[in-house]
Formats: sequence, structure tokens, C-alpha cells
Amino acid sequence: MEKIDKAIYVIFVIFALFVLSGFYFIFDKISNLRNDIKNLELSIELLKKDLAVAPPENPPLNEPPTNTPPPPENQEIKIPTAIIFEASSSPLLSPQTKITITIENVTKSPDGTISVNIKAFTANADTYSALEPRNLFELVNFSGDNQKPLQVSGAFDSIPPKSTISGSIIFKIDTAQNNFILQIGAPDNVKFYEFNFTRKTYKETAIG
Repeated sequence: MEKIDKAIYVIFVIFALFVLSGFYFIFDKISNLRNDIKNLELSIELLKKDLAVAPPENPPLNEPPTNTPPPPENQEIKIPTAIIFEASSSPLLSPQTKITITIENVTKSPDGTISVNIKAFTANADTYSALEPRNLFELVNFSGDNQKPLQVSGAFDSIPPKSTISGSIIFKIDTAQNNFILQIGAPDNVKFYEFNFTRKTYKETAIG
């Protein structure tokens, strides 16, 4: 009987060792699997960081870079001014009065059209007055007669008292010409201003 008990005890011990070995083997595999998963996650994180800092690929040779600015287009050039002068109103409406004229800006269009944009103030008028801007502006021509305005826009033929009227005086020059001299004022009190559309500047000048 004692021998049987010893045999059972030995069998139990062997079985227990076998079970413990199995559990140890399983736990070891699970631990290795967890390490493999952590290593895989770490590799994925490192790969994401590398992709985030990697420089962009060079654009194809047959396509321009996306940050290349578009080619410049022909645009109107504007020169703001602070030119102010006075002129007598037209005798077509009496009594005549002094009208203050300001040149707001001068523009050149791609087709060579010059626009002298003005405002007329009838601060001293008590009744309706008229203005003839066509007689107050010319483009100086050193090889012939000065150029008179081709067109005048604005309701200058009937200006209410103590009000403002806006309009434009239109000339035409060669498209390649980037400077000219503008004569302003009545014949007995003219002034000359040189405009340069390359530098977008103007200045008062003298002739003769």
C-alpha cells in the first residue's frame, strides 16, 4: 500500500511539473508576443515621424512648381496726385465764379489711353455754373501742336452751387511711351507736370 501511495505521489509530482512547465511555456509565448506587438507599434510610430519630416518630392520636370507666380499681365497704371488749381467758370452761365479743380489721379491703360481724373468744387458759387475742362488740359508735344483732349466725361455743363462734380479728361499716347508732360490751367496761367509711368511719379516742371 505504501508503494502505491509513493507511486501516486510521484505521478502527481510529475503531472504538476508538466502542468507548470506548460503554463510557463504559455506565459513565455504571451510575453514574447506582447514584446513583438510593442516593437511593431514603435516601428509604426518611427515610420510616421520619418514620413512627417521627409522633404516633398521634386515636381515633374514637365510641370512648373505650384508656388511659381503667374506671369504678369498688362494692367492699368495709376499715379495719385495732389494737384490743385483754380479756373474761371464758363460764361455760358452767369455770373461767372472761381471753380477749384483737383486732379485725383492720372492713369495709363495698356492701350495707351490716358485718363486725367478730376473733381470740380463750386464752393464760391451761388447759382449753377459751368466749366469747360477741354480748354484747361493739353499734352505737350515738342515736335508739333499740343494734343487736345479726345474726350471729356462728367456733367460739367451744369454744376450746382457749393457741390462737387467728378469727371475724366481723356488723351491717347503710344503704348510704349511711359512719360509725358501735362499742361494745365488757362492760357494766361499754365503749369506743367511731368508724369513717369515707369517710376509711377510726377513733378512740376518748366518749359522754355
